[in-house]
Amino acid sequence: MLNNTHTTQSRNEQLIDIGYYVHLIKSRWFSISFFALLCTALAVMVVLSITPTYKATATLLIESSTAKAVSIEEVIGIDTKAREYYLTQYEILKSNQVAQRVIDKLRLSELEEFNPSVESSEKGLLGSLKQQLLSHPIVESYFPQKDITELDLKSVDEAVNRKVLATFKGKLSISPIRKTQLVHITFESTDPELAAKIANEVGLAFIENNLESKLIATEQATGWINQRLAELKNQLDVSEQALLSFLKQQELIDDSGIIALTSSELSNLTDRIAKATDKRIETQALYNALKSNSAKDVATLASISQISNHPQIRDIRFAESNAEREVSELAKRYGPKHDKMIQANAQLKSIQQRAAKVVKKLINGIEKELASAINQEELLKRELLSKKDEFQSLSVIKREYDALKREVDTNAKLYDLFLTRQKETTATSDFSAANARFSDYALAPQYPSKPNKKLIVVLAFVASLGFATVMIICLDAFNNTIESARDFENKLGLLPIGTLPIVKDKEYKKSPIDSRVFTNNKFAVFQESVDSIRTSLYLNLQNSERKMLAISSSVPGEGKTTTSVNLALSFSKLEKVLLIDCDLRKPSIAGRFGLSVSQPGLTNILLMNTPFEECIATIGDSNLDVLGAGMLAPNPQEMLSSKAFEKLVTYLASKYDRIIFDTPPVLPVKDAFIVGKLTQGILLVLKANSTTKSVYKHSMTLFTKHQIAIDGVVLNQVHSPKKGSHTYSEYANYADSAS
Repeated sequence: MLNNTHTTQSRNEQLIDIGYYVHLIKSRWFSISFFALLCTALAVMVVLSITPTYKATATLLIESSTAKAVSIEEVIGIDTKAREYYLTQYEILKSNQVAQRVIDKLRLSELEEFNPSVESSEKGLLGSLKQQLLSHPIVESYFPQKDITELDLKSVDEAVNRKVLATFKGKLSISPIRKTQLVHITFESTDPELAAKIANEVGLAFIENNLESKLIATEQATGWINQRLAELKNQLDVSEQALLSFLKQQELIDDSGIIALTSSELSNLTDRIAKATDKRIETQALYNALKSNSAKDVATLASISQISNHPQIRDIRFAESNAEREVSELAKRYGPKHDKMIQANAQLKSIQQRAAKVVKKLINGIEKELASAINQEELLKRELLSKKDEFQSLSVIKREYDALKREVDTNAKLYDLFLTRQKETTATSDFSAANARFSDYALAPQYPSKPNKKLIVVLAFVASLGFATVMIICLDAFNNTIESARDFENKLGLLPIGTLPIVKDKEYKKSPIDSRVFTNNKFAVFQESVDSIRTSLYLNLQNSERKMLAISSSVPGEGKTTTSVNLALSFSKLEKVLLIDCDLRKPSIAGRFGLSVSQPGLTNILLMNTPFEECIATIGDSNLDVLGAGMLAPNPQEMLSSKAFEKLVTYLASKYDRIIFDTPPVLPVKDAFIVGKLTQGILLVLKANSTTKSVYKHSMTLFTKHQIAIDGVVLNQVHSPKKGSHTYSEYANYADSAS
């Protein structure tokens, strides 16, 4: 059944139906096209009202080094090799100074394009009339004019000048060409001739401004150099005079005598002190060695490097060696008491005693020599100290001389440098070289640069077309109502069992659709749609062998009674049908067939046991019988829930092939669910462009809660498609697909 299908499909992932949106756009193509054409027409009107703007471009070559007679960049202060040089020149081209020069030269403040406050001749005439009117005594008494002071006029002129300057710079653009020394000067104006003229004048103003800046800088440098040169000349004269006075006072020709005297005496004393110190150290070392080894033998003393070369030590050592050798040889032949042995030992002892005396004498001599060396060193040092004051006075003289000499040299160098600069600036004071020249002069443009009318119109058309399409899709996305069977499928993932077209006829504008619609050939499409729904229901109910069909809606006014009446008429073509009005609260079945209001019906049978035959009305020659609601009942739900109603329905099922129940809406009251339990299903009617998805889902929730199956959904009052879209109708196709 439909509720099971709905539950299954609601679990599936929702995908975008491209075909649905294509169909949506095709169905709204007239609205989209009309909106796009309207926006395009407005764009054309706006474009035609725009004043065309012309753009002229001049090309300027900015040179990094200019022709010059003498190099004076250091004087002027321009570094043409710096990386920021060209960026600086571009900013100068955009400067207020260059712009103001062009404005003043061409008197642009008098043009309305730059100064909107400038009035035309017509406005001037109106202004003069207004002035005359305000000057009238009667008007002037009501509108006294304020006295305009000179300060106010200056403020007004300054404000106007600022506006003209801002407008001028807004139309000017400077764009350097990458990896070149060229720069484009572009100006926009409503007058092509004026645009070209201003572009060229900006370049000329830049060149003139640069030349003037150089001349001003040269003049300032020249004046400053001349002033500084006089000061330096005076300083040089003073320093030279001070040096001459110092030399005269010290009786010197130059500093050579001071240097020679100081150098000679210092060198002599230093050398003598160094030699005396070396001698004293050498003697001290020898003395210390002899002093520490005086008790030892000659052999031990001879091992000392400072004594080994002494002649007496060498002789004594040689004699002692011979005596020891002789004693050794005699000891091999004789005993110790032999005369020769005694004589040899006595000789060895004598030599050793003599060696001791020599060592003592040597020590005494070296001690005296050490004392003499120390005394000489001390004398030389005292001599150096005694010369200290004399050396200091010479150093002071030398320092004073050096200071005066440096002052003279420094002043001379500065004077020479400024003298050279003064000659350079004097030589180039009447020479001017421009750092820029025109590569291409601006020409008057033949065609406006903006607006691009064709592009604006095309973009307006495309944008409006896209905007209208997006709006159609957005409105559809935010629209919670169901418009058509395809819309029902796209939003709810289901196909309705059929659709009923809206009946557009004057007769039914203020009155409900009655049973005559089904037999009127003027409403053939409506009849075909009803038959399609009947066929789908017949096939669905045939498998379960059900005879009863209940019809309801979510809320009142959705067309459930119209559907019930026309389905009953359609089924009556094939079988015996009974249509019962179970809407006991607002019955309307009898009125749709033109039956009398006093005609007894269902309530009469249940409450008053009125015979069945008296309550049944047969419609013409058809197989359709109608059982109206009858008189109003105070308790409709109790009546429909009673055993009497159940027995009546069972009895009627044995008499008819098909029984159709028209029940109340399911959301306001629960009468339809009582009937649905007996019929084992309900056919739900939804009104197109009225019933929302939330209402439909709430109704489905109630059906699931009461365990009542949905026999299908009929979408009512659907707008008919245009002719030629389908063979018969869109609804017939959907009915066939649903069946």
